[in-house]
Amino acid sequence: MGQVEQVLKEAIQSVAGASQIKGIVSGVAVNVRDTLCDVERDGAPILYDVRLNAIDDDLQSYVTVVPEEKSNVLVAVIENLKTEAVVVRFSEVQKVLLKIGTNTAVMDNNGLVFNDGGISGLAKLPQLVEWMQKVYSDLQTLKTQLQTHPVAGNGSPLALVFNTQTVNPETSDFEDTKIKH
Repeated sequence: MGQVEQVLKEAIQSVAGASQIKGIVSGVAVNVRDTLCDVERDGAPILYDVRLNAIDDDLQSYVTVVPEEKSNVLVAVIENLKTEAVVVRFSEVQKVLLKIGTNTAVMDNNGLVFNDGGISGLAKLPQLVEWMQKVYSDLQTLKTQLQTHPVAGNGSPLALVFNTQTVNPETSDFEDTKIKH
């Protein structure tokens, strides 16, 4: 081996030795929570409280992928400390948590919820437009009928029959419950 190759080899070994990730192990995620899980391994002790994010501080922004219970995972062991590990890959996803500043999103099998879903679901625009077209049609009909029916001079009400096309709207008529904000 030449001098250049030897210097490159030593430089690579030096950088690799300084790496925080010292090993990757595989196992099965159990006792899954939003920020941690335990990892059962064949023929090895359970890894407890394995992080789902590499940094475990109180983060203002993050994306956390929460593995499905009993899914296969790969875990990076940090600084060769079995008590310091993070899930880096998984076979199944239970949910994804996202936070950027004060905005949050959670996606799971039930749908997508923005900022805890306090403002309800998004409108289903085709149904909303169809309903509004019926309201518009009703208003045009009422306008025409009022223009063509004389008002009785004796104080009696108009003998006008007005049959609407619309029903009283309900939130569920327009709400897409899969997305909440």
